[in-house]
Amino acid sequence: MPISSTSGTSVREIAGKLMARTRWTPERLAAHQRERLDELVRHAVAGSPYYRKLLGADAADGGTGVRLRDLPTLTKATLMEHFDEIITEGPVRRDAAGAHLAGPRPGRPFGPHRVFATSGSTGRPGIFVYSQAEFAVWTASHLRMMACMGITPDMRAVGIGAPSPAHLSRQMMAEVAAGRPGDAPALSVATPMPYMVTALDGYRPDAISTFPSTAALLAEEQLAGRLRIAPTVVAVGAEVLTEDMRRRIRDAWGIEPRQAYLTGEAPLIASACTGEEGMRLWEDLVLVEVVDADDRPVAPGVAGDKVLITNLVNRVQPLIRYELTDLVTLAPGPDRAGDPFRRLSSVEGRSDDVITLPAPGGGDVAVQPVLLRAPFTAFREVMQYQVTYDGHGLTGRVVLREGSPSDTADRLRAELTRQLREAGAVPPPIAIVPTLEIGREGGHAAKFKLIRHTGR
Repeated sequence: MPISSTSGTSVREIAGKLMARTRWTPERLAAHQRERLDELVRHAVAGSPYYRKLLGADAADGGTGVRLRDLPTLTKATLMEHFDEIITEGPVRRDAAGAHLAGPRPGRPFGPHRVFATSGSTGRPGIFVYSQAEFAVWTASHLRMMACMGITPDMRAVGIGAPSPAHLSRQMMAEVAAGRPGDAPALSVATPMPYMVTALDGYRPDAISTFPSTAALLAEEQLAGRLRIAPTVVAVGAEVLTEDMRRRIRDAWGIEPRQAYLTGEAPLIASACTGEEGMRLWEDLVLVEVVDADDRPVAPGVAGDKVLITNLVNRVQPLIRYELTDLVTLAPGPDRAGDPFRRLSSVEGRSDDVITLPAPGGGDVAVQPVLLRAPFTAFREVMQYQVTYDGHGLTGRVVLREGSPSDTADRLRAELTRQLREAGAVPPPIAIVPTLEIGREGGHAAKFKLIRHTGR
């Protein structure tokens, strides 16, 4: 479906067309991907000085089609450095877009476009530009996702996203909420918990969409008897969903959280669907390559070092083999019969979360984030935690449940030490610090980072 065809077409009509693609054959999906990739490359070469110089003026015009693996990759640093040369619509400039985001109304349209800023959790905030038609397609993709999760149009749904309208999740949730029943409260992940509890008790949502860390805290409120709601769907994305977060949501409401893999560069990459294992990759909208550190494909069942995405929808700011430092794993085994979409089995954070520690016999050991999280998720006394590595030692800040044993911090330190040794690393000095509250990151998204590096 070419972007230009969305003119005059409602988002719900677009969502209906996207839903029909779930019945495509694998051959039909592959043909669509080839066609859209060729169109994207031709458009990029025609409108972007950066891509014209990089790929050559005759890219995608040879009649045999473009091979994705032959195209160069694009990092966020390169995108921001060459922003004005990559944009295909001349009036859009990085400085003007940045000034708009820093202004008093960052959620307002930027001329005929929408502009978003990423959280900057990797240390480099990004600026991303969408046409109104492109944004409509991505909004429709979220309606398709919700339908696959079991969220129907008549359900009372509430979105609890980023506090800043400069972040895509805030604007996307507002668009998706339009036309739904009831007057959903305006909440963000930065809303104080007592106010959030009161608002949700008053609204009594059937479905909640939010960050995993917020869903887990709401589950704690429910288990403590301060929150009294009965959602049938809890959808989470934008952060790592850990096993202890899953457990708390199950304990609070008797349901499994439905996970989505969302980014500012492509607003929906994958999401869970009712009755399916893992997350369905929406590769009619974005091509996904799970690769190692040298951009070589990794096999299903093996965690990659990063992800390369090619956004098949956006044309104003072409993103071709754009690098995300996310640690994801393709699901092994055959997909459901007739299903054209591959699946992800897990999203475990960013490669930036990997820390390097010395090995006993010399050399270094890369410690994966899942290992750093494991000791904390195993202790039910821990409500919330954050691990900070400063290059010399590890500090685990923890919010403990009331009545936790006085030796909890010592037992946590011992368990983390044991797990690091079993991983073949020499444990650095470790401090476990109980605290009343752990704050969110700064920036537009206000994400909660489980693992922080301060020694770089």
